[in-house]
Amino acid sequence: MSQSIVISEWTLDPGKIYLRELHKRVDQRAAQTAASLERASLEGSDLVFASTATRDKALNDGVFLLTVPESMDFTACDAFSRQFYTGNKHLSYGHYRLLNGDRFGDELLGFHERINQIEQFLLERRFWRAAYPPEIDACGVALTAIAGHVLRAILKLTDIPMRHWLEATGGCSSECGSYHLTFNHYRPAQPGIGLSSHKDDGFVTILRTTAPGLEINRRNQWESVTPDPACFVINFGLSMEILTRKSSRPVSAIMHRVQHQTADRFSFAHFSSSFCEPGSAAGIYGYDSRHGLRLICSSRELIDANDDEIYHGTKAGGPAQ
Repeated sequence: MSQSIVISEWTLDPGKIYLRELHKRVDQRAAQTAASLERASLEGSDLVFASTATRDKALNDGVFLLTVPESMDFTACDAFSRQFYTGNKHLSYGHYRLLNGDRFGDELLGFHERINQIEQFLLERRFWRAAYPPEIDACGVALTAIAGHVLRAILKLTDIPMRHWLEATGGCSSECGSYHLTFNHYRPAQPGIGLSSHKDDGFVTILRTTAPGLEINRRNQWESVTPDPACFVINFGLSMEILTRKSSRPVSAIMHRVQHQTADRFSFAHFSSSFCEPGSAAGIYGYDSRHGLRLICSSRELIDANDDEIYHGTKAGGPAQ
């Protein structure tokens, strides 16, 4: 007689988000194999994989490649990622290094130098039109629409009733969540890893990268992701994993990192998260068919706890989540 698997409730324990997967976070082995990722495309609002089997594999892995829509023009964003960190006011986007969280009233935003090789410019959607030139704002808006299509396509596969989608995703199902564009520069002069292993905190991440370095952890081994300029890398974050883990169609969040870079490396990404602004934050929810939605924490609490653990480490001991 088969025995049903009991999935424990997910709780936010700051400093211990990754305790169950600590072996992945401390695993410094080099990637030995190249990742073979499933591929999908958007046909109208439909997310299309080659088969149900490849779709299910992508959701179990928590990552796949998405063909860039022909209408998408991200030339300006590629240029921004190569200029924002310079501080050179003679370049179109060089001055953005000078804008930090004080400029936007939110310490998460603006230019940041991280303890790894990465330095970033991160900005939330409510500032795009005022702070960015039109070509960068337009790219952010287009990526938000793509993220919405992907998220709704995944929600349709679960047993989460549509009437709960808006609350369950902090507005993301209707494209009124929180959305961030991040531009990344990896500094070869800095020692250590490019970006330490982690999961993103939100629902859907859209990554544009053309240089090697990204690695994912599947089946407890690191695999290198070969860049494909014709595709975005799509990965799911903690919010998606928490929401769906007890639903009829669980979706994994992928642990990933960027290996040490010996040359300048550039990328940009779009994050979809539950609504979060200073003084106002939506909830992070789990769902199961018997009890419906269960509030886990606020979106700000998850963001802060995840960021702190990524850059300052996981606390040993105590119950795993």
